[in-house]
Amino acid sequence: MDQSRRSSAAEMDALIEAVDAMPDHHQATLAGHPQILILAARYGDGHLRAAKAVAMELLHRHPDPSLGLLDYYRFVNPRLDNAIRWAYLSSVRFAPGLWRWFYTSTQRIDPTSNAQKFLNHVGLNRFYQAIREHPPEVIVSTYPTAAGVVSSLKSKGRLRVANFVVMTDYSVHSQWIHPGIDRYFVGSEDMKLALQDRGLKEESIIVSGIPVDQRFRLPVDEQKVRQELGVGDRPVVLFMGGAYMPQNEFHAVLEAIDRAPADHATVVIAGRAGQRRAIAEAYQLRAKNQVVVLEYVNNVHELMAISSMLVSKAGGLTTTESLCRGLPVVIYRPIPGQEDANADFLQRHRAGIRAHREEEVGEIVGDLLASPWRLKAMAREAALLGHPEAAQTVASYVLAAISERRANLHA
Repeated sequence: MDQSRRSSAAEMDALIEAVDAMPDHHQATLAGHPQILILAARYGDGHLRAAKAVAMELLHRHPDPSLGLLDYYRFVNPRLDNAIRWAYLSSVRFAPGLWRWFYTSTQRIDPTSNAQKFLNHVGLNRFYQAIREHPPEVIVSTYPTAAGVVSSLKSKGRLRVANFVVMTDYSVHSQWIHPGIDRYFVGSEDMKLALQDRGLKEESIIVSGIPVDQRFRLPVDEQKVRQELGVGDRPVVLFMGGAYMPQNEFHAVLEAIDRAPADHATVVIAGRAGQRRAIAEAYQLRAKNQVVVLEYVNNVHELMAISSMLVSKAGGLTTTESLCRGLPVVIYRPIPGQEDANADFLQRHRAGIRAHREEEVGEIVGDLLASPWRLKAMAREAALLGHPEAAQTVASYVLAAISERRANLHA
C-alpha cells in the first residue's frame, strides 16, 4: 500500500477496530506466529495507545502483515497484572508522594543490578515458551519491563530478534535502558541527549516523537465539529480531568475555568466515570459560560483541533496529541514522576503552563483568553515539538529491519 495515501474514514474505522481487538485475544495473536510483535501494558493507557498507533501504521502500509500486539503482563501473569495495576493506581491516587519516591529512587538504577535483573525476568519463561518455536523477527516494546525481558533473552542467546523500544514519556528512566536494545525511539532531542549522557550510542537513538494514531495528522472540518457541539465561534477550553483526579478537585477545576471572565465554552470529557458526568452536568446548570459535557469519546483529535487550550494532567500520549495539534496545555495535577517530567518539558519549551492550585487554573485560563497573541505563540511552540509522523517513522524502521534481516539470510 502507498504509505503516503490517506485512509478514508471507513478504512480508518476498520484499522482501529482491528487493532483494538489485538491485545484482548492473546492466543489468537500468537497462533498467527507474528513476525512483528508489539508488547505493551495497561498501567495508564499511554503505553497501549502508542502500541496501537504503531500497529495501525503497519496495517495501513500492509493490509495483511504478520503482526501481533500483546498486553505483556496480562498475558504472562494475569494475577500479577491485577496486583500491579491496583498498586499503581492506588499509589498515584492516594499516595502520590510514595509513587514519586519510587520513581525518582529507581530513575538511575544500574542495569546490571540484582533488582533490575529480577524485573527483567518477570514472565520471561512463559513469554519465551509462547514464542520459542516461531519467534518474531522484530519486537517493539512500549513498556519498559517487556523491553528488559526481550533484552535478557537476547543476552542469553535464546532469542535473535531486532529489539526496538518506544519511550512513551518525555523523561529518561533507567527502566527503559537495556543492553540488548537495537533502537530507542524517543519524543524529543532533549531525551536523545539524556540517553547519550548515559552512554548510549547516538546511532541507536531516533527522535521520532511518541506515536499517535493517524487521525492526529489529518485535517478536521472545524466548523462542522463546532456546530455539532453547539459552541459557535467562542474560544474552547478542553478539560480532560483524568481518572486520577479526586471528584472534589474535578468540580473545583471546572468552576475555576468557568470563572475566567472572557466569553468561552468549556468542553468537558468526563470519561466513563458516571460520577464525573453527574458533577459536570449539575454544574452546567449554573455555569456563567457555556459548558458542554461529553462521556468517553473517540474524536479527541477533532476536539483538540477546535480548542484554544487544553486543561489536563501531563500524560505522555495526551501531551503528544496536544503537540501534534499545536494546542497549548494548562497542566494540573500531573502524576508524580514521569508526568512531572512531561510538565517540565512543556514549560521548558513554552508550550504549557503548570498550575499548582485549582484557583490558579482559572487565573491562567483567564490570562490566556485575554492574550490571544500569547496563545498563538504557545501554539506555535507546541506545533514545533509535535511529531504527528512518529508512528510512520517507527513503522519504517520496523519494516527496514525485516528487509535487512531477510537480505542477510539470502546473502
